[in-house]
Amino acid sequence: MMRMLSLVVVLLASVLLNGCGIFGGEDNSIPPTELQDINETTKVTQQWSKNVGVGLDEVMLNLKPAIVDYDIYTVDREGQVSALNLENGAVKWQVELDTEITGGVGAGQGIVVVGNSRGVIIVLDAENGNELWRKQLSSVMLSAPLIQDQFLVVRIGDGRLYGLDINDGGQLWVYDRGVPVLTLRGNSSPIIGGRELVFTGFDSGKVAAVGVKHGRLLWEANAAVPRGRSDLERLVDIDANLILIGQALYAVTYQGQIVAIDALEGEILWAKEMSSYAGMASDDRHIYVTDADSNIWAVDRVTGDFLWKQDKLAHRKLTAPVVVDNYVVVGDFEGYIHVLSTQDGELIGREKVDGDGFHVQPLADAGTLYFYSNGGDLSALRIK
Repeated sequence: MMRMLSLVVVLLASVLLNGCGIFGGEDNSIPPTELQDINETTKVTQQWSKNVGVGLDEVMLNLKPAIVDYDIYTVDREGQVSALNLENGAVKWQVELDTEITGGVGAGQGIVVVGNSRGVIIVLDAENGNELWRKQLSSVMLSAPLIQDQFLVVRIGDGRLYGLDINDGGQLWVYDRGVPVLTLRGNSSPIIGGRELVFTGFDSGKVAAVGVKHGRLLWEANAAVPRGRSDLERLVDIDANLILIGQALYAVTYQGQIVAIDALEGEILWAKEMSSYAGMASDDRHIYVTDADSNIWAVDRVTGDFLWKQDKLAHRKLTAPVVVDNYVVVGDFEGYIHVLSTQDGELIGREKVDGDGFHVQPLADAGTLYFYSNGGDLSALRIK
């Protein structure tokens, strides 16, 4: 297990930093595209900002906040969990867990869930932050869990998917897919379809549907097939979260494809070449993807046709996109927020919000955007 985790960490650094001298020698990474003047027809305005800890603490983990009703929940690398009011940023409660966090936040059904570097998931009361229970799993949680009715579904780094009792963490079932020799450090979060099916992506490029009550496999589909001679060439991880719209399930892999899958049967509806680990967003017509080179694409949901590509932010280590109104919004490594038109991908707004930069996918709720910076600042923004 320790050998596997070591390989994962090294591989993440080499892939995401493109060999920028971490093993010695010259920095041969592709430099980020310099920002050019744009015709700004929108304005990014800050509603409030609050520091909620050390953030990612220079470890690029997917510590994405969670929104439930009128609250937003965050966790930092050192284990500070915070609950804030969505409207004004007022702190409802904060607790210090004093443990290194690797995954979260999951929230809903009155609980908040995070996972630490020892493979323990920690469950708190969403009202006051009091600890309810802990559960030791076989590996670390690298994404947010799914909370559905009386079930807690947790995807962990060794390829297992656990179904746990929401009240005490009792194991109800486990689905084990295993992992390839090398993987990127990250997992997609499981999502629910209706009230019966759980969909999740795996490091092998496969997407699976299992029953939320019993964990039995209903179908499995290849979002991408590993190719190449080396383990590095054969990486096809699904680290970006899946999107379910109606009966269509969308997945994107690293060094593979973006695909639409029939959520009931597991049949591939269409597939297009794509490489992404950052993630996707959607609206009524399109899927928007940040690819591995930080280009942003718009894809027709029905046909899979590429509608536009924005490459003027290439290699700026963009977040996954978020959609609000008629805008696609991303953050970059220098702390800039970039606003694009959903119609043609034109850059129509820009604002530097945070000096530490962004890695985590932003959230949107009721027209407001929530950006969690690498340094631990949570900002509420609006586009005008």
